[in-house]
Amino acid sequence: MMEAVARRKAHWLFRAGSDKTFSGKRRPQEDMVTSAVFGSIRLMSPEDRRGAVEVLLGSNAFEAAEFTNVQDIEVELWPRITVESGRRHVEPDVLLKAAGKTVIVEVKWHAPLSERQLEQQVEAVGAKNVRAVVMLGEAGVGEGIDGKPSFRRTWRDVSGELQLWNGQTRTPLGRWIATMRDFLQETDMGRIFKGLPRLLPLVPVSYTFRKPGHPPWLDIPPVMIGPVDYSFGEQA
Repeated sequence: MMEAVARRKAHWLFRAGSDKTFSGKRRPQEDMVTSAVFGSIRLMSPEDRRGAVEVLLGSNAFEAAEFTNVQDIEVELWPRITVESGRRHVEPDVLLKAAGKTVIVEVKWHAPLSERQLEQQVEAVGAKNVRAVVMLGEAGVGEGIDGKPSFRRTWRDVSGELQLWNGQTRTPLGRWIATMRDFLQETDMGRIFKGLPRLLPLVPVSYTFRKPGHPPWLDIPPVMIGPVDYSFGEQA
């Protein structure tokens, strides 16, 4: 799916409001994104999976997760967890687990959070096991959920980090990074400004306007403008 969107074969499916072009039940954009992004990293080696998870969560959330280098991260999608409260069960989008530590990831794509959605997930998973809660999307989230640190990670945040990634490209992780980067650039949720292309050097050009039987259109030749250099970024 990500490859199809990156190559502009299906990018229109993920624009805001595109679900209205379909009849019947709302098209599950979030589920498709969750499956493509997190489902793909389930197939990686433990080392590559760790790198991909860190990119998705961000350094602060990944540090709060307390995952160590020797622990493999299990990726569980849409687990149905029975709760004792009014609801029969809750279904977090993603649970990341390692050595008894769990991170809850809620994926949003053009959608807000439901009332107490994250709180119910923490209660269902078990507060003693949860190390962090990550809201992956534009929806807002408080600084903590039931005493657990929570983090808002937008798709543009992920896209920006993918643009700066400079690791090896001929590895499974490198290919995943490239596919994710191109996928997000073709969506309105992850597209970011990547900078202007390199300006070509200016070549001096002179113009003369004449008409038979009349003097030149300009009394004096145009002033030649020299090359102008631009730089974007922070000042040293």
